[in-house]
Amino acid sequence: MLNQNKNNLLSLYIHWPYCDAKCPYCDFNSHVKEAVNNSDWIASYTNQLSEMKKQLLKHGVKFNNLNSIFFGGGTPSLMPLEIIDSILKTSSNLFGFEKNIEITLEANPTSYEKEKFYDLKKIGINRISIGVQSLNNDNLKFLGRLHSTIDAEVAVEHATKIFNNVSVDLIYALHGQTLLNWTKELKLFLQKNDLQHISLYQLTIEKGTKFFTDYKKGSLKIIDNDDAADFYQVSNQILKEHKFLNYEVSNYAKEMFECKHNLNYWKSENWLGIGPGAYGRLWSGNKNNQRIEYQNFKNPKTWLSKNTSKAKFQSTNFINTTISDVDTLTMGLRLYNGIEVSKLYNKSIIEDDTFKKLQNKKIIIIKDGILKVNANYMIKLDSILNFLINP
Repeated sequence: MLNQNKNNLLSLYIHWPYCDAKCPYCDFNSHVKEAVNNSDWIASYTNQLSEMKKQLLKHGVKFNNLNSIFFGGGTPSLMPLEIIDSILKTSSNLFGFEKNIEITLEANPTSYEKEKFYDLKKIGINRISIGVQSLNNDNLKFLGRLHSTIDAEVAVEHATKIFNNVSVDLIYALHGQTLLNWTKELKLFLQKNDLQHISLYQLTIEKGTKFFTDYKKGSLKIIDNDDAADFYQVSNQILKEHKFLNYEVSNYAKEMFECKHNLNYWKSENWLGIGPGAYGRLWSGNKNNQRIEYQNFKNPKTWLSKNTSKAKFQSTNFINTTISDVDTLTMGLRLYNGIEVSKLYNKSIIEDDTFKKLQNKKIIIIKDGILKVNANYMIKLDSILNFLINP
Protein backbone atom coordinates (compact mmCIF):
# COMPACT_ATOMS: atom_id res chain seq x y z
CA MET A 1 0.00 0.00 0.00
CA LEU A 2 1.35 3.41 -0.97
CA ASN A 3 1.72 6.11 1.67
CA GLN A 4 -1.53 8.05 1.12
CA ASN A 5 -0.05 11.03 2.97
CA LYS A 6 3.40 11.13 1.38
CA ASN A 7 3.63 14.90 1.90
CA ASN A 8 3.29 14.41 5.68
CA LEU A 9 1.12 17.52 5.96
CA LEU A 10 -0.87 18.18 9.11
CA SER A 11 -3.54 20.84 9.67
CA LEU A 12 -5.56 21.84 12.70
CA TYR A 13 -9.16 23.03 12.61
CA ILE A 14 -10.69 24.70 15.69
CA HIS A 15 -14.45 25.20 15.82
CA TRP A 16 -16.04 28.04 17.77
CA PRO A 17 -19.82 27.54 17.66
CA TYR A 18 -21.19 30.95 18.62
CA CYS A 19 -22.46 33.85 16.49
CA ASP A 20 -24.31 37.10 17.12
CA ALA A 21 -27.22 35.70 15.08
CA LYS A 22 -28.07 32.65 12.98
CA CYS A 23 -28.10 33.44 9.26
CA PRO A 24 -31.02 31.93 7.30
CA TYR A 25 -28.76 30.21 4.74
CA CYS A 26 -26.29 28.71 7.22
CA ASP A 27 -26.21 24.97 7.93
CA PHE A 28 -22.97 25.07 9.93
CA ASN A 29 -22.88 24.11 13.59
CA SER A 30 -23.54 27.64 14.83
CA HIS A 31 -25.58 28.95 17.74
CA VAL A 32 -26.52 32.39 19.08
CA LYS A 33 -23.79 33.41 21.50
CA GLU A 34 -24.05 32.92 25.23
CA ALA A 35 -21.83 33.53 28.26
CA VAL A 36 -18.80 31.24 28.35
CA ASN A 37 -16.37 30.23 31.06
CA ASN A 38 -12.94 30.82 29.56
CA SER A 39 -11.22 28.33 31.86
CA ASP A 40 -13.57 25.49 30.92
CA TRP A 41 -13.17 26.15 27.19
CA ILE A 42 -9.38 26.37 27.46
CA ALA A 43 -9.30 23.11 29.43
CA SER A 44 -11.49 21.34 26.86
CA TYR A 45 -9.51 22.53 23.84
CA THR A 46 -6.24 21.67 25.62
CA ASN A 47 -7.46 18.18 26.52
CA GLN A 48 -8.49 17.49 22.93
CA LEU A 49 -5.19 18.74 21.53
CA SER A 50 -3.24 16.57 23.97
CA GLU A 51 -5.35 13.53 23.10
CA MET A 52 -4.81 14.10 19.38
CA LYS A 53 -1.05 14.09 19.94
CA LYS A 54 -1.43 10.69 21.60
CA GLN A 55 -3.55 9.46 18.68
CA LEU A 56 -0.92 10.56 16.15
CA LEU A 57 1.71 8.55 17.99
CA LYS A 58 -0.58 5.57 18.60
CA HIS A 59 -1.45 5.19 14.92
CA GLY A 60 2.00 5.99 13.55
CA VAL A 61 0.78 9.06 11.65
CA LYS A 62 3.64 10.71 9.79
CA PHE A 63 3.72 14.52 9.91
CA ASN A 64 6.15 17.42 9.84
CA ASN A 65 4.74 19.95 12.32
CA LEU A 66 1.53 21.90 11.62
CA ASN A 67 1.44 23.65 8.26
CA SER A 68 -1.91 25.38 8.88
CA ILE A 69 -4.41 26.26 11.60
CA PHE A 70 -7.93 27.44 10.89
CA PHE A 71 -10.33 28.99 13.42
CA GLY A 72 -13.82 28.51 11.95
CA GLY A 73 -17.36 28.68 13.18
CA GLY A 74 -19.68 30.14 14.11
CA THR A 75 -17.80 33.40 14.42
CA PRO A 76 -14.33 32.77 15.88
CA SER A 77 -13.49 36.48 16.00
CA LEU A 78 -15.98 36.53 18.91
CA MET A 79 -13.70 34.13 20.82
CA PRO A 80 -12.01 35.63 23.88
CA LEU A 81 -8.38 36.37 23.00
CA GLU A 82 -7.27 34.36 26.02
CA ILE A 83 -8.73 31.19 24.50
CA ILE A 84 -7.19 31.78 21.06
CA ASP A 85 -3.80 32.51 22.59
CA SER A 86 -3.95 29.37 24.72
CA ILE A 87 -4.81 27.17 21.72
CA LEU A 88 -1.92 28.56 19.68
CA LYS A 89 0.63 28.10 22.46
CA THR A 90 -0.56 24.57 23.24
CA SER A 91 -0.55 23.63 19.55
CA SER A 92 2.97 24.93 19.08
CA ASN A 93 4.24 22.99 22.10
CA LEU A 94 2.53 19.73 21.10
CA PHE A 95 2.97 19.62 17.33
CA GLY A 96 5.45 22.33 16.35
CA PHE A 97 4.87 24.94 13.63
CA GLU A 98 6.23 24.94 10.10
CA LYS A 99 8.29 28.06 9.36
CA ASN A 100 5.63 29.45 7.02
CA ILE A 101 2.57 28.19 8.89
CA GLU A 102 -0.74 29.71 7.80
CA ILE A 103 -2.99 30.66 10.77
CA THR A 104 -6.44 31.79 9.65
CA LEU A 105 -9.30 33.21 11.67
CA GLU A 106 -12.78 33.95 10.33
CA ALA A 107 -14.35 37.30 11.16
CA ASN A 108 -17.37 39.41 10.34
CA PRO A 109 -17.14 43.10 9.45
CA THR A 110 -18.63 44.46 12.69
CA SER A 111 -16.93 47.26 14.61
CA TYR A 112 -16.36 45.02 17.65
CA GLU A 113 -14.54 42.37 15.65
CA LYS A 114 -12.63 44.92 13.55
CA GLU A 115 -11.08 46.48 16.64
CA LYS A 116 -9.63 43.09 17.61
CA PHE A 117 -7.58 42.74 14.41
CA TYR A 118 -4.39 44.23 15.92
CA ASP A 119 -4.64 42.00 18.98
CA LEU A 120 -5.26 38.92 16.83
CA LYS A 121 -2.12 39.62 14.83
CA LYS A 122 -0.08 40.08 18.03
CA ILE A 123 -0.95 36.60 19.28
CA GLY A 124 -0.13 34.89 15.99
CA ILE A 125 -3.03 35.11 13.53
CA ASN A 126 -1.49 35.86 10.11
CA ARG A 127 -4.46 35.37 7.78
CA ILE A 128 -7.94 36.83 8.22
CA SER A 129 -11.05 35.66 6.35
CA ILE A 130 -13.88 38.21 6.38
CA GLY A 131 -17.48 37.18 5.83
CA VAL A 132 -18.56 40.17 3.75
CA GLN A 133 -21.13 37.97 1.90
CA SER A 134 -22.60 40.76 -0.23
CA LEU A 135 -21.67 44.14 -1.70
CA ASN A 136 -25.28 45.35 -1.67
CA ASN A 137 -27.29 46.44 1.39
CA ASP A 138 -30.56 44.91 0.17
CA ASN A 139 -28.86 41.57 -0.38
CA LEU A 140 -27.16 41.77 3.02
CA LYS A 141 -30.56 42.23 4.62
CA PHE A 142 -31.97 39.29 2.64
CA LEU A 143 -29.06 37.12 3.82
CA GLY A 144 -29.72 38.07 7.45
CA ARG A 145 -26.39 39.82 7.90
CA LEU A 146 -26.00 42.37 10.70
CA HIS A 147 -23.53 44.64 8.92
CA SER A 148 -23.83 47.20 6.11
CA THR A 149 -21.72 47.70 3.00
CA ILE A 150 -19.99 50.60 4.77
CA ASP A 151 -19.13 48.32 7.69
CA ALA A 152 -17.66 45.87 5.21
CA GLU A 153 -15.63 48.53 3.39
CA VAL A 154 -14.14 49.82 6.65
CA ALA A 155 -13.36 46.33 7.99
CA VAL A 156 -11.68 45.15 4.77
CA GLU A 157 -9.63 48.36 4.53
CA HIS A 158 -8.59 47.96 8.17
CA ALA A 159 -7.68 44.30 7.69
CA THR A 160 -5.53 44.91 4.60
CA LYS A 161 -3.47 47.46 6.54
CA ILE A 162 -2.79 44.97 9.34
CA PHE A 163 -2.50 41.58 7.62
CA ASN A 164 -0.51 40.55 4.56
CA ASN A 165 -3.03 37.82 3.73
CA VAL A 166 -6.71 38.78 3.64
CA SER A 167 -9.54 36.69 2.20
CA VAL A 168 -13.16 37.67 1.65
CA ASP A 169 -16.26 35.47 1.33
CA LEU A 170 -19.05 36.57 -1.02
CA ILE A 171 -22.41 35.00 -1.88
CA TYR A 172 -23.75 35.84 -5.33
CA ALA A 173 -26.22 34.78 -8.03
CA LEU A 174 -29.24 35.54 -5.84
CA HIS A 175 -32.75 35.59 -7.28
CA GLY A 176 -33.44 39.12 -8.52
CA GLN A 177 -29.76 40.08 -8.62
CA THR A 178 -28.82 41.40 -12.04
CA LEU A 179 -25.59 40.42 -13.75
CA LEU A 180 -24.91 44.09 -14.57
CA ASN A 181 -25.16 45.20 -10.94
CA TRP A 182 -23.06 42.29 -9.70
CA THR A 183 -20.39 43.01 -12.31
CA LYS A 184 -20.18 46.68 -11.26
CA GLU A 185 -20.07 45.79 -7.55
CA LEU A 186 -17.37 43.15 -7.95
CA LYS A 187 -15.14 45.27 -10.20
CA LEU A 188 -15.33 48.27 -7.85
CA PHE A 189 -14.66 46.10 -4.81
CA LEU A 190 -11.56 44.57 -6.39
CA GLN A 191 -10.27 47.94 -7.52
CA LYS A 192 -10.59 49.42 -4.03
CA ASN A 193 -9.13 46.57 -1.98
CA ASP A 194 -5.76 44.82 -2.06
CA LEU A 195 -6.96 41.27 -1.40
CA GLN A 196 -5.00 38.04 -1.68
CA HIS A 197 -7.90 35.58 -1.73
CA ILE A 198 -11.63 35.49 -2.52
CA SER A 199 -14.21 32.76 -1.99
CA LEU A 200 -17.30 33.13 -4.21
CA TYR A 201 -20.30 30.96 -3.42
CA GLN A 202 -23.55 30.80 -5.32
CA LEU A 203 -26.45 30.55 -2.89
CA THR A 204 -27.40 26.95 -2.17
CA ILE A 205 -30.44 25.89 -0.17
CA GLU A 206 -29.33 23.53 2.61
CA LYS A 207 -31.55 21.31 4.72
CA GLY A 208 -32.08 22.52 8.27
CA THR A 209 -31.93 26.22 7.38
CA LYS A 210 -34.64 28.86 7.37
CA PHE A 211 -34.09 29.29 3.63
CA PHE A 212 -34.82 25.59 3.10
CA THR A 213 -38.14 25.95 4.93
CA ASP A 214 -39.00 29.07 2.95
CA TYR A 215 -38.05 27.39 -0.32
CA LYS A 216 -40.29 24.41 0.42
CA LYS A 217 -43.15 26.79 1.21
CA GLY A 218 -42.62 28.56 -2.10
CA SER A 219 -41.80 31.90 -0.46
CA LEU A 220 -38.15 31.82 -1.56
CA LYS A 221 -37.02 31.72 -5.18
CA ILE A 222 -33.63 30.75 -6.54
CA ILE A 223 -31.86 31.81 -9.69
CA ASP A 224 -32.24 29.89 -12.96
CA ASN A 225 -29.35 27.50 -13.73
CA ASP A 226 -28.51 29.18 -17.04
CA ASP A 227 -28.39 32.59 -15.36
CA ALA A 228 -26.25 31.15 -12.56
CA ALA A 229 -23.81 29.86 -15.18
CA ASP A 230 -23.54 33.35 -16.66
CA PHE A 231 -22.74 34.77 -13.21
CA TYR A 232 -20.04 32.13 -12.74
CA GLN A 233 -18.35 32.71 -16.08
CA VAL A 234 -18.41 36.51 -15.83
CA SER A 235 -17.07 36.40 -12.26
CA ASN A 236 -14.22 34.12 -13.34
CA GLN A 237 -13.27 36.54 -16.08
CA ILE A 238 -13.33 39.59 -13.79
CA LEU A 239 -11.18 37.89 -11.18
CA LYS A 240 -8.75 36.69 -13.84
CA GLU A 241 -8.36 40.30 -15.02
CA HIS A 242 -7.41 41.22 -11.45
CA LYS A 243 -4.67 38.54 -11.32
CA PHE A 244 -6.64 35.98 -9.33
CA LEU A 245 -6.10 32.30 -10.10
CA ASN A 246 -9.26 30.14 -10.00
CA TYR A 247 -7.56 27.22 -8.24
CA GLU A 248 -10.73 25.60 -6.86
CA VAL A 249 -14.28 25.68 -8.17
CA SER A 250 -15.29 28.48 -5.75
CA ASN A 251 -11.93 29.89 -4.65
CA TYR A 252 -9.54 32.41 -6.18
CA ALA A 253 -6.09 33.51 -5.06
CA LYS A 254 -3.23 35.73 -6.06
CA GLU A 255 -0.06 33.81 -6.86
CA MET A 256 1.28 31.92 -3.79
CA PHE A 257 -1.79 32.80 -1.68
CA GLU A 258 -3.91 29.67 -2.15
CA CYS A 259 -5.41 28.65 1.18
CA LYS A 260 -3.02 26.01 2.58
CA HIS A 261 -5.59 24.74 5.05
CA ASN A 262 -8.36 24.13 2.55
CA LEU A 263 -5.89 22.56 0.13
CA ASN A 264 -5.17 19.97 2.83
CA TYR A 265 -8.90 19.12 2.88
CA TRP A 266 -9.26 19.00 -0.88
CA LYS A 267 -6.12 16.91 -1.29
CA SER A 268 -7.18 14.47 1.46
CA GLU A 269 -4.18 15.14 3.67
CA ASN A 270 -4.17 14.88 7.49
CA TRP A 271 -6.13 17.26 9.67
CA LEU A 272 -7.12 17.43 13.32
CA GLY A 273 -10.55 18.75 14.23
CA ILE A 274 -11.34 20.03 17.73
CA GLY A 275 -14.34 21.86 19.15
CA PRO A 276 -18.11 21.22 18.97
CA GLY A 277 -19.07 19.31 15.83
CA ALA A 278 -15.56 19.38 14.36
CA TYR A 279 -14.14 16.25 12.79
CA GLY A 280 -10.66 15.22 11.80
CA ARG A 281 -9.18 12.65 9.42
CA LEU A 282 -5.77 11.01 9.54
CA TRP A 283 -3.88 8.50 7.42
CA SER A 284 -2.76 5.81 9.82
CA GLY A 285 0.78 4.54 9.50
CA ASN A 286 -0.66 1.22 10.68
CA LYS A 287 -3.65 -0.74 9.35
CA ASN A 288 -2.39 -0.50 5.74
CA ASN A 289 -2.60 3.29 5.75
CA GLN A 290 -6.32 3.17 6.47
CA ARG A 291 -8.02 6.48 7.15
CA ILE A 292 -9.30 7.30 10.64
CA GLU A 293 -12.09 9.78 11.39
CA TYR A 294 -12.58 11.52 14.74
CA GLN A 295 -16.02 13.09 15.26
CA ASN A 296 -16.84 15.55 18.05
CA PHE A 297 -20.09 16.01 19.92
CA LYS A 298 -22.10 18.67 18.08
CA ASN A 299 -23.96 20.42 20.90
CA PRO A 300 -21.60 22.98 22.52
CA LYS A 301 -22.76 22.25 26.07
CA THR A 302 -22.46 18.50 25.56
CA TRP A 303 -19.01 18.86 24.02
CA LEU A 304 -17.86 21.06 26.90
CA SER A 305 -19.19 18.70 29.59
CA LYS A 306 -17.46 15.73 27.91
CA ASN A 307 -14.06 17.39 27.50
CA THR A 308 -13.45 19.69 30.47
CA SER A 309 -11.83 16.99 32.62
CA LYS A 310 -10.65 14.57 29.94
CA ALA A 311 -10.86 14.47 26.14
CA LYS A 312 -13.72 12.47 24.68
CA PHE A 313 -14.78 12.20 21.04
CA GLN A 314 -18.28 11.15 20.05
CA SER A 315 -16.83 8.52 17.73
CA THR A 316 -13.58 7.23 16.27
CA ASN A 317 -13.82 5.05 13.16
CA PHE A 318 -11.68 3.50 10.47
CA ILE A 319 -13.28 4.66 7.23
CA ASN A 320 -14.48 2.14 4.67
CA THR A 321 -12.11 2.23 1.70
CA THR A 322 -14.94 2.82 -0.79
CA ILE A 323 -16.21 5.78 1.24
CA SER A 324 -12.67 7.10 1.49
CA ASP A 325 -12.21 6.90 -2.30
CA VAL A 326 -15.51 8.66 -2.97
CA ASP A 327 -14.53 11.40 -0.52
CA THR A 328 -11.10 11.75 -2.11
CA LEU A 329 -12.66 12.10 -5.56
CA THR A 330 -15.42 14.54 -4.58
CA MET A 331 -12.94 16.78 -2.78
CA GLY A 332 -9.97 16.45 -5.13
CA LEU A 333 -11.89 17.06 -8.35
CA ARG A 334 -12.90 20.47 -7.00
CA LEU A 335 -9.32 21.54 -7.68
CA TYR A 336 -8.40 22.78 -11.13
CA ASN A 337 -5.08 20.93 -10.77
CA GLY A 338 -6.90 17.76 -9.75
CA ILE A 339 -5.94 14.97 -7.38
CA GLU A 340 -3.20 12.32 -7.40
CA VAL A 341 -4.50 8.94 -8.55
CA SER A 342 -2.25 7.35 -5.90
CA LYS A 343 -4.59 8.78 -3.23
CA LEU A 344 -7.23 6.19 -4.21
CA TYR A 345 -7.31 2.77 -2.55
CA ASN A 346 -9.26 1.02 -5.29
CA LYS A 347 -8.58 2.01 -8.88
CA SER A 348 -11.73 0.21 -10.08
CA ILE A 349 -13.68 3.42 -9.46
CA ILE A 350 -11.80 4.99 -12.38
CA GLU A 351 -11.75 1.88 -14.54
CA ASP A 352 -15.46 1.25 -15.03
CA ASP A 353 -17.61 2.24 -18.03
CA THR A 354 -18.99 5.38 -16.34
CA PHE A 355 -15.55 6.85 -15.92
CA LYS A 356 -14.50 5.79 -19.43
CA LYS A 357 -17.46 7.70 -20.90
CA LEU A 358 -16.33 10.91 -19.19
CA GLN A 359 -12.76 10.29 -20.25
CA ASN A 360 -13.68 9.63 -23.88
CA LYS A 361 -15.58 12.91 -24.00
CA LYS A 362 -12.52 14.64 -22.48
CA ILE A 363 -14.63 15.78 -19.52
CA ILE A 364 -12.24 14.05 -17.13
CA ILE A 365 -8.51 13.78 -17.81
CA ILE A 366 -5.80 11.50 -16.41
CA LYS A 367 -2.24 12.53 -17.15
CA ASP A 368 1.05 11.93 -15.33
CA GLY A 369 -0.75 10.34 -12.37
CA ILE A 370 -3.13 13.28 -11.92
CA LEU A 371 -6.91 13.01 -12.25
CA LYS A 372 -8.85 16.19 -12.96
CA VAL A 373 -11.95 17.68 -14.57
CA ASN A 374 -11.41 19.57 -17.84
CA ALA A 375 -11.47 23.27 -16.88
CA ASN A 376 -14.16 23.93 -19.50
CA TYR A 377 -16.50 21.60 -17.60
CA MET A 378 -15.88 22.76 -14.02
CA ILE A 379 -19.11 24.72 -14.13
CA LYS A 380 -20.90 21.33 -14.27
CA LEU A 381 -18.84 19.76 -11.48
CA ASP A 382 -21.80 18.68 -9.32
CA SER A 383 -23.42 16.85 -12.23
CA ILE A 384 -20.14 15.21 -13.20
CA LEU A 385 -19.52 13.95 -9.67
CA ASN A 386 -23.07 12.66 -9.38
CA PHE A 387 -22.72 10.81 -12.69
CA LEU A 388 -19.37 9.37 -11.68
CA ILE A 389 -20.27 8.27 -8.17
CA ASN A 390 -23.94 7.36 -8.65
CA PRO A 391 -24.03 5.89 -12.18
